Amino acid sequence: LFITMIMMATTLFTFGQTTINPDTVCVNAAGEQYFVTNTPTSTYQWTITGGGVLQTGQGSNSITVDWGGVSGLYPNAIEVIESNAANCPGTPILLDVFVLDLFGNAIGPFCEGDPTTPLVGNPAGGTWSGTGVVANAFQPSSAGVGNYVLTYSMAGCNTTINVIVNNGPVTGPIQHY
Repeated sequence: LFITMIMMATTLFTFGQTTINPDTVCVNAAGEQYFVTNTPTSTYQWTITGGGVLQTGQGSNSITVDWGGVSGLYPNAIEVIESNAANCPGTPILLDVFVLDLFGNAIGPFCEGDPTTPLVGNPAGGTWSGTGVVANAFQPSSAGVGNYVLTYSMAGCNTTINVIVNNGPVTGPIQHY
């Protein structure tokens, strides 16, 4: 009777999220990190175009980028070329980047009893939140008197608008002289 014992080694791997092409970042985003799988004997040459500025990491497998204030789609905004220990370059890896700038329509001021007003964000497709917001519309009557900050969100980016709801006058009773 032979007993065979097989020992299996367990190796733990850390997997990052694969970036969807194009990657979406907020206008003026700072400290955005990008990386490729590290090969310890390799060096990495990064090139950033389209409104981004490489801050840290040139030569390594991981970089930090600050993005500018001009929105739009930037084809091939990030490129990395890995060179192995023999100084042979690999195939360039490219990533498009969409810099997203959100805007919200200015509304108000309102009186407490005014009707519901639709909230419009640009580009369309985001979500509004804040006091008095129901289904992407502002309801002055449910918000009540006050100053409110409403937030429009999309793809991890946010913009805000300020809304004021004023109270009406308090008129006393009709009197007779």
